[in-house]
Amino acid sequence: MICRLTVERKHIDLTPLKKAGVPIFFIVGGPGSGKGTQCEKIVAKYGLSHLSSGDLLRDEVKSGSPRGAQLSKIMEAGELVPLEVVLDLIKEAMLKEVAKGSKGFLIDGYPREVKQGEQFEHE
Repeated sequence: MICRLTVERKHIDLTPLKKAGVPIFFIVGGPGSGKGTQCEKIVAKYGLSHLSSGDLLRDEVKSGSPRGAQLSKIMEAGELVPLEVVLDLIKEAMLKEVAKGSKGFLIDGYPREVKQGEQFEHE
């Protein structure tokens, strides 16, 4: 299903992330393929930050924010969360991690389709 509900996007200044110049790795694979397990090993060995799109969505819903409430409605309806919203959550999390001195990122569960990867590169 395509989402019929809208979620307001935030303007996010990515300057600190771009200046940090840290590597970004996308970890892809089907459900149960071991993405999370491999990420844990890489984090332990290299100290990169692991971001899971699913965890970011669940955390936003749990936060009780207006955006989280909108996301909850979308997910409860069995609809797909808009690509842009997932991207915003990832960008916000990356900025927080860069501020804490992140050495780089493992992004798990994103992109799910070519369009998401293209949008990430564009923004």
